[in-house]
Amino acid sequence: MTKKQKEQRTKLISTGIILLFVFSIGLFLGENKNSELSLKERITIFMEETADFFNSEDPEPTETENQETTISFLDANQGSATLIQSKDGTNILIDSGRYEDKDKKIIQQLDQYVGTGGKIDLLIFTHNDSDHIGYGDLILNYYNVKEVWMNGNDATSKIYERVLDAIDESNALYAEPKAGEKHQVGPFKIDVLNPTDPSDNDQNDDSIVTKITVNQVSGLFSGDASQSIEKAIIDTGVDLAADFILMGHHGSDTSTSEEWIQASQPDLALFSAGANNSYGHPGKDAIGRLRKYNIPVYGTIENGTITLVIHEDGTYTIKTEKGENINENGA
Repeated sequence: MTKKQKEQRTKLISTGIILLFVFSIGLFLGENKNSELSLKERITIFMEETADFFNSEDPEPTETENQETTISFLDANQGSATLIQSKDGTNILIDSGRYEDKDKKIIQQLDQYVGTGGKIDLLIFTHNDSDHIGYGDLILNYYNVKEVWMNGNDATSKIYERVLDAIDESNALYAEPKAGEKHQVGPFKIDVLNPTDPSDNDQNDDSIVTKITVNQVSGLFSGDASQSIEKAIIDTGVDLAADFILMGHHGSDTSTSEEWIQASQPDLALFSAGANNSYGHPGKDAIGRLRKYNIPVYGTIENGTITLVIHEDGTYTIKTEKGENINENGA
């Protein structure tokens, strides 16, 4: 549990003790307004009122009005980092780049887009490989992170240990979401598609896969999940229709199957990879599968940071850091 969760637990326990104490005094002094009720009936009423009190502290998420949103697929070299921002100031960061980046480019980019020491409402580490948790510890130290998601699959790397220490020292809430969960963060509706419980005990295949929707525009973010996980998600029958997809595993041939493309039917696809990387990302076969369906592909190798601006009416604009091409598409 993080520091903030421990504080909340202590507060809840203290509140419960106080309520029980007050109830007991009223009960034994005969001041309960339902004095004609039996002791069992009084306890039942008290428990129901207590439950209503605690439930009122955590209301169900509600839909919000459309507002302009910017999704920045950051140039993280051979790593992955996506920053999602809405006009109301909600910030979601999915992954934090690669730890070998000596220039700490991810921090420079967050300073630019979020502001030094700014607020990050939700930080999702899709899985615990070093090219996805990167300088996550510095992000937790330098920014006001409200909540952190991880896949619950432990790793042995030092960077993973530093991230865990940073989470524990922060005031962020901590969660390990599972397939089937639905969340609302600001204007963003988040459907969790993976991992399942029990998990596969594999970092890549335990990636947190999400479908995020805003202004009726949806995107799929699949971490490094393989084609077998894509198929498992498809087999659940969940709605995968999306306007865009972030290709799994940096565009590797092991992800973004033809079935995944057919199920999501995206208007465009994106990948994050470094130039001349030793893994051969993006894979020719994966790109070929998208080309077969005439789906345009944008990558950080050629385009640098790729920005998708989603307008209030559900249309969106694509801008790239490198080059002058700007494409407008209907949602």
